[in-house]
Amino acid sequence: MDMLGGEVKFVPKQALSPTPQLYDELVSDCMENLAKMSLTHVASLPDGALFNDNGCGTGAGSAAIVAKASELSANVSIMGTDINDEALKVYRQRAADGNWSAEASHMDSNALCFPDCTFTHIIGNALIFVVPNDGVDVMKEMYRTLKSSGVAIINSWAYVPNISPLEAAAKATRPVGTPLPRAGVERWEQGDFLRSIIEQGGFSTDNVKITKGDVQITTSEINRYATMLWSFMGGTTPVGWLRTDEENWDKAIETIKQELKKTDGYKELGGGKISLKFVANIAIATK
Repeated sequence: MDMLGGEVKFVPKQALSPTPQLYDELVSDCMENLAKMSLTHVASLPDGALFNDNGCGTGAGSAAIVAKASELSANVSIMGTDINDEALKVYRQRAADGNWSAEASHMDSNALCFPDCTFTHIIGNALIFVVPNDGVDVMKEMYRTLKSSGVAIINSWAYVPNISPLEAAAKATRPVGTPLPRAGVERWEQGDFLRSIIEQGGFSTDNVKITKGDVQITTSEINRYATMLWSFMGGTTPVGWLRTDEENWDKAIETIKQELKKTDGYKELGGGKISLKFVANIAIATK
């Protein structure tokens, strides 16, 4: 799970603390809808399938797996792995509440502790683009721990509606030349880049299928959403937060709100909530 943090020094007083619970509120149903949409490209699940939810976070991918298994009347087991202990606590509680056949372990996606050829399926939901080395090491571990003919489900974002509002807020409130939040993610927009990472992990070209799909999400009230978004991502640059970000906080939030309204797929819902459209690259790779 990527908490979008890094080393932080000065933090504006208005910024919300980046907890797993707040992250779940920020992403709302996005991560689970992304996983569900990705799993629509898996035609069947054998009874007794064993999943690794790699970078499981608080359990969005596993919830989608459980829903898919129920739809297909298949019995599956899940091993969730992540390096964020607070997220794992939430995952374990969610698994218990939902009566999932799932366990969760503290484990680095780049160095899984499982033996070779353990899993029938592995899902990396919103994982590959937030780990070191562009995810090549993660893909190698997925390949290693998959059984022969096992299936990996990996995704990346082809279009993220909140990136341009973040950039607009940064440009409106920071000196010219200040690094932009989440800079460098553009390469992941291309399905061919995702394919290249998967193939470097060991999967053959003929066994990797890439498609695109829309993911619609419902956010919290727009002012709350903009505040969470800037709190999580505003400081994710090499220079971190600026002291002037505190005095310019309201301007940044207002800029984000106005720019969100210009994005493709934006809809206003009841109670101040909004609907945003993301587009994902979905990869299904078979060992």
